[in-house]
Amino acid sequence: RPPEQSPLQQAAPPEQPILDELLEEIFLRLPTAADLARASMACVSFRRVVAGHAFRRRFRALHPPPLLGILDLPFIPAEPPHPSAAAARAYADAGADFWCSFLPSRERWGITDVRDGRVLLAGVPEGSIYPWGGSKLLRDFAVCDPLFRLYLVLPVIPDDLTALVHEPDITDVDYFLVPPAEDEDDGVSFRVMCLARCKTKLVLFVFSRGAGQWRTVAFDSGSELYWASRRYYWRRCFCRAFFPENRLLMLDIDRMKFSVVNLPIEPWPEEYEMTFVEAAKGSLGMFTIFDDFDEKQGGVVFHLWYGILRKDGDSANLWQANAMISLPLSYRHYRIMGVAGGYLLLQGIPKDLLLTSPSAEGKETDCFTLNLQTLQLERFCGTADMIYEDHLYAGLPPSLSVPTI
Repeated sequence: RPPEQSPLQQAAPPEQPILDELLEEIFLRLPTAADLARASMACVSFRRVVAGHAFRRRFRALHPPPLLGILDLPFIPAEPPHPSAAAARAYADAGADFWCSFLPSRERWGITDVRDGRVLLAGVPEGSIYPWGGSKLLRDFAVCDPLFRLYLVLPVIPDDLTALVHEPDITDVDYFLVPPAEDEDDGVSFRVMCLARCKTKLVLFVFSRGAGQWRTVAFDSGSELYWASRRYYWRRCFCRAFFPENRLLMLDIDRMKFSVVNLPIEPWPEEYEMTFVEAAKGSLGMFTIFDDFDEKQGGVVFHLWYGILRKDGDSANLWQANAMISLPLSYRHYRIMGVAGGYLLLQGIPKDLLLTSPSAEGKETDCFTLNLQTLQLERFCGTADMIYEDHLYAGLPPSLSVPTI
């Protein structure tokens, strides 16, 4: 017969791994990153759990890092009373260098993308007359961490790969950051992609930090493509609308495969006013801006149309209208600036902006966020100047951040 246990033995605390697992499940249920940051400062054991990469990856999947601001010159942060304002202020207090001025020869580098706390920059070869971007395939890239002021210059795309595209055939090149493969996600791994759009094909150049080298993937479109939207990320895929086929090009970043999805015939918005997001239960959602004349208002009113891609009984793709969101009336135009941190960001152009100085009091342009979960519209920030760079920066509070390079 085993000896009886004392009350103290019976009430012994669980072993450390079990306790950490319980804490993880509790912390994952905190509603915001700010709540998690406060919890992590309570004691050393809480901080140890929160600092684990596996936990941070799970938390980011459930709670997107808040949208902090727009990476323009200068950086435009979220303003009170927006929920992201406090986090944006914390980054400023921590000395984050969003413009990456610590990168050597910074004047020859141009920012092309922002993702997961990193900034991708493309470099123009010394003596070149070409600006970065456009229809010329650039080969020099650097990835920076603005918060910790770290950078990594990537190997140059080799000649044998660039020879796969005939430069006069290139009509556009897109340079962007991509999450690493799921089995390589260690917190400092990433991928860089260069998508060269030629007359009748796409050539994708891919760099993986884990492999340390470039490779290519080609897609033959059969006809010339014209972009009808920016690039958006959805469930391990990058997607971008194109016409005249009225379709959505999908790139699966794990299988490195291209596919296409039909888009709704109506509404068909102006160029770059079409946005793709992750909807409820992982579905593909789509926002478009369109206008209508309202007799009661005596003028044009703007709306956001929100549709979700569904499958019918024959497994065909159907777009189902989900919501119609009215936008404030005091603007003559809206444009979509991107998606980050669980928000869609729009810029409202005042009706009389062209008739007065943009810097005149009360004449600034305003930016609004649409919460993708609640569809609540809030003012994000204002600026006296037009915003030309639409790179949106999102990140966890500095107290929860670790170097990403």
